[in-house]
Amino acid sequence: MNKNLFRSSSLILLVILVNGCIRGYTPDIVLKKDGQPCISILTNEDFFMRKKEYSIMTTEVYQTGIGQLWEKNYFDASKPYYVKNQECLYFNYQFQNNIFYIIDFISTEKGNNENQKSTKKTWRRFMRIIKKPDGTFQLLLDGKARDFS
Repeated sequence: MNKNLFRSSSLILLVILVNGCIRGYTPDIVLKKDGQPCISILTNEDFFMRKKEYSIMTTEVYQTGIGQLWEKNYFDASKPYYVKNQECLYFNYQFQNNIFYIIDFISTEKGNNENQKSTKKTWRRFMRIIKKPDGTFQLLLDGKARDFS
């Protein structure tokens, strides 16, 4: 009985640790005047609320049930892609109305080796843009985007 309890406890602990280690970060998303999203890293990402520069390693757009729609990698060290907090990331993708998207990107703090795991972060957010009857656009995020019908 004690062996089964130990195995179960070990398995639960392992699941908790793995989930904690691969936790993603949540970017900020707002709509621009043209109805397209501005996806950025929040200022409060830094404890001291400092403006920082981040090296963007990859950006991706997925659609639920379809898979990856678009991807751009910035692995070429001679052409780095840097952004500051609250600066819109460049997604060369035309987002459509009423589609449930998953936005992903990976960043490191500028000046750090990309292989240094301590500053490498995976960002993910769910979103949907809807066009309201009056012609204006509305951004739905996370659960609201998923549950919209």
